[in-house]
Amino acid sequence: MIGIALSTRASTLELSAIQERAYALRRWWLSALIVVFAALFAITIPSFPYLKAAELTTAKHVPVTAEQFAFPMPAMLPVNTPIVFDVTSKDVNHGFGIYDPESRLLAQVQAMPDYVNHLAVDFKEPGKYTVRCMEFCGVGHAYMQATFEVR
Repeated sequence: MIGIALSTRASTLELSAIQERAYALRRWWLSALIVVFAALFAITIPSFPYLKAAELTTAKHVPVTAEQFAFPMPAMLPVNTPIVFDVTSKDVNHGFGIYDPESRLLAQVQAMPDYVNHLAVDFKEPGKYTVRCMEFCGVGHAYMQATFEVR
């Protein structure tokens, strides 16, 4: 306790000298943060999903119109082919989540009435994929799913 009391005694430096050092330190920290955030932005911008969707103009488009409590969609899709799901809804908001054969979430987008969201996916592995609703949409929500085969 005595050590803390002695170390926090009033400094013999003038207040202006202390402020000058503090402002210099503040400028250094701000500059360092700007550099770090700019680097993080530059590193992560290539993985921005909307840029990938814009590149897929030649992709196969699959229209999906969600409705309580189903996802009408094709039973088979090609492997190693860029696919864009054009997702909308007839009635209420739904979550359109695609799960791989090991039940891992691959991609998701909202299905909303009077609006079409585009979800770009490139299936690299063949298998049976599942689409599940990810937003509560009524009493049959827990059973709202569809499956499709990727070959």
